[in-house]
Amino acid sequence: MTDQLVRLILLIVIGGLIGYITNKVAIKMLFRPVNPVRLGFFTLQGVFPKRKDQMAISLADTIERELLSKDVILDKILNPERLEEYKILIKNTLVEKITTMVPPMFRMFMGDDPQAMVRRLLDREGDQILDDLIDKLKSEGMDNLDIHAIVKERIDALDFVEFERIIFGLMNRELRFVEIIGLFLGALIGLLQFVVTLWF
Repeated sequence: MTDQLVRLILLIVIGGLIGYITNKVAIKMLFRPVNPVRLGFFTLQGVFPKRKDQMAISLADTIERELLSKDVILDKILNPERLEEYKILIKNTLVEKITTMVPPMFRMFMGDDPQAMVRRLLDREGDQILDDLIDKLKSEGMDNLDIHAIVKERIDALDFVEFERIIFGLMNRELRFVEIIGLFLGALIGLLQFVVTLWF
C-alpha cells in the first residue's frame, strides 16, 4: 500500500510539474528567442517575432477597419459640441487679430467699437466660411492620414523585449493563471494514469 501511495504522489507531482513547465515554456516561446536560432535542421524563434510582418499587416487592417477609421477620428474631433467651441474660439481670435491689424487711421471709420464691427462681420459670414472649411477638412483633409501605414510602421519598429515586458506587466495575473492551470491539469493526468494502471 505504501508503494502505491508513493507512486500516486510521484505521478501527481511529476504530472503537475510537466504541465506547469510546459505552459510556462509555451508562454515564454511566444516572445523568445527574438532572433532565429539554428538547431540542426530546425530554426527556433518566438511566435510574435517570427510573424512580425504578418502581425503588423493584420493588426493594421483590423485597427483601421474596426477600431480607428478616419470616420471615427473625424467624428471624435469634429463632433457638434466641439465644433461650436472651435467656432467661438476661432471667431474670438480673429476679432482680436483683425482689430489689432487695422491701422489706427482706419479705425476711426469703424466707429467707437472696432471689435464689435469686426464681430458683426464675422457673425454674418463666419459660420458659412467655417462650415465650408470643415466640409473641406472632412472630404480632403484626412486623405493624407494613412492609419494602416502608421500602425504597421509602429509595429515594425517595436522592440519585442519591451513589448514582452509590457504584455507581462498587463497580463501577469492571467498568464500566471495559465501556468497554474497547467499545474492542475498535469496533476490530474498523473492521477488518471495511476487509476488506469490500477485497472490493468
